[in-house]
Amino acid sequence: MPKFDFAVEPKDATGCVVVFHEIWGLTEHTKDICKRLGKLGFAAGAPDLFRDQKKLLTPDNIQKAMDVVWDLTLEERWDRSKIERVLTSKTPGLEVVETVDLLYDRGFRDAILQSAAETLAESSLKFGGASALGFSFGGGIGFRVAARASNIRSVVSYYGDPPGGDDLRRITCPILAIYAGEDRFMNRRVPEFAAEAAKAGKDLTLRTIPGVNHDFFDDTKASFDVAAAAEAWGLTTRFLKRTLGSKKL
Repeated sequence: MPKFDFAVEPKDATGCVVVFHEIWGLTEHTKDICKRLGKLGFAAGAPDLFRDQKKLLTPDNIQKAMDVVWDLTLEERWDRSKIERVLTSKTPGLEVVETVDLLYDRGFRDAILQSAAETLAESSLKFGGASALGFSFGGGIGFRVAARASNIRSVVSYYGDPPGGDDLRRITCPILAIYAGEDRFMNRRVPEFAAEAAKAGKDLTLRTIPGVNHDFFDDTKASFDVAAAAEAWGLTTRFLKRTLGSKKL
């Protein structure tokens, strides 16, 4: 059975959408997305990617860890010398140091990816097909799970770290990638991603919505934008109808 920490399963569900949460963990917003997908006729479930590290990966520790690494690019956060430099300059508490170390540990990320891939495979088997939908941190996870899974129908990523190289080459399913026009942090590699995907003949739908910032879809955040969120959800529902199918769409 899929290892979901929150799930909805409407009667006669057509396929399953596995929802991967943001860096903040499994929030009420993530659960709300699952409920919205259920109303569209999909089974939907969200695994807590941090379930085995709940004592350390609290919302407070994660927020403080993000404050520590905020000025580093996504690539720089995997450079141990740069991490050590910011930890030395900002001198956070021990738990925050441990949180940073864990979040940017390759072994921890690989374990998350393995668990996520297994959950997606089990969901596909149970519901006759599955797609991944991720947001920010979870959007990056969704891309990389799609690179590992041969039984995935499609992947949707909202402002997620775009794949490249082997990760992109291994994705064989349709991709919907949605970005915020003012999110310069996540957008740095989007042009390269788009060019590489086009060259490789990937089924990519890419939309960058102008004038909005990261987390524009999350109605619990100050960056929430009603019009942009509606546009993105419309793109998502049409894309899932094409790739996963639903009697209610």
